This record gives sequence, C-alpha cells and structure tokens, in this order.
Amino acid sequence: MHIFYIVLIALMIFAIFKLTPAILKIVAVRALMDGNKDKALSLYKTASQIFGGNNQYKTEYALVLMRVGEFKQAETVLNSIILDRKIPQKDKINAKTYRAMAYHKQGRTDEAKETMEELFETAKTTVVYGMLGYLKQLSGDAELDFCKEAYDYNSDDRDICDNMLVAYIRTGDFENADKIAEGLREKYPQFVEGFYHSAILELKKGNRQKATEFLDKTADCRRSMLTTVSEEDIENLRKEIKNA
Repeated sequence: MHIFYIVLIALMIFAIFKLTPAILKIVAVRALMDGNKDKALSLYKTASQIFGGNNQYKTEYALVLMRVGEFKQAETVLNSIILDRKIPQKDKINAKTYRAMAYHKQGRTDEAKETMEELFETAKTTVVYGMLGYLKQLSGDAELDFCKEAYDYNSDDRDICDNMLVAYIRTGDFENADKIAEGLREKYPQFVEGFYHSAILELKKGNRQKATEFLDKTADCRRSMLTTVSEEDIENLRKEIKNA
C-alpha cells in the first residue's frame, strides 16, 4: 500500500508538470481571442517559464508578443532560444524565422532578409520558405521560381500559397492566380491577405465590382500586428478601384 501511494503521488506530480503549461496556454489563447491582451501575455509568459521553461511555449509566447505589437520584446525572447547552447540547431529554426519577422516589423528588413537567406542554406522548411518568399517579394519582384519551389515543397501552407498568388498576379498568370486565390478564400476565410490579393487580381482583370466585394471582406477578417496588409494599403486599393 505504501508503494501504491508513492506511485500515485509521482503520477500526480508528473501530470502537474506536463499539464499545467498546456492549461495555462489554453486559457491564454482564450483570453487573447476575448481581447484581454494583458491577461493573455501574462499567462503565456508563465507557461513558457514554468518548470524551467519550454522552448515551444517560448516561441509561441514570442509570436503572441508580435501579434500585439511587442516586437522588441519578442526579439528578446527568441534570442534567449537562439543563443542557448543546450538547444540543438534544428530546434532553433522557427525561432530564427520569427525573429526575422520581428526585425522586419522594426524596420530592419534588409537584416531580416539576410538572416533568412543564410538560414535557407541549411534549413528548408515550410516556415522558412514562407517567410523568405514574403521578404523577397517586398522588392516588388514576382520571385516566381522561388515561389514555385516553395509551393512544390508545401502547397497546403497559407503563407506559401499567398506568396504564390502574388507571384502569379505580378507575372500576369491570372488563370493560375484564380485557382490559388479561390483556395485561400475557402480554406482561410479570416485571412486578410487572401482577400486583399484577390481584390488586386480582380482589378487587374478589370472586374471592379468583384474587386470591391473582396476588399470589403477584409473588414470581417481577423487582424493582428503580424498582418502584412495595413489599413492604409486597403484604403489605397479602394481608391485605385474607384478611379480605375
């Protein structure tokens, strides 16, 4: 009986160790969805630090920080993962990728692109393809070959598909752009970029009414500080449609 209680206590301690961070994360996500930013950040921070810290939760905490616009603080959290010699390099890929977005959002886009190009030499993953494709296209180029390579790697990823859509629009391949745009709107009805780029596509095709309809849909989408299309971008496109 004595051994039974010891085993029971050990199992309870193990359950607390494993479940507490996950429970805190769930509550944090709900708080974020309810608009309670401070509560969400506090809970996520605790989940990432409790019992010595968890790299996955630290990375997710940094993402939440970026969603609410705390890019410098997110960079600090991500650096704590990247600079930790005990963590294998393969486990630092996402942290380095998200840090590049933090760089970009702080106006350090060249540094972000350079970091991602260096990372791409050794790590070709979905998040790396998506981020680097986005950074490459900021120049205004289509980057068609790179986007096709990324799409071949993972044609189900939202960001890779959005980059592919932009590439097709910029190269005038409206038929393939239509297919990508339709898939994005169906799979990700809260994705601002999907509807924004759909509106651009329809304007390019001369369909002003449909372009306006898609642009109006962006008002119903979920927006955060990580959204790459600003309200100003949307208003400028609305004026362009009106004057077309």
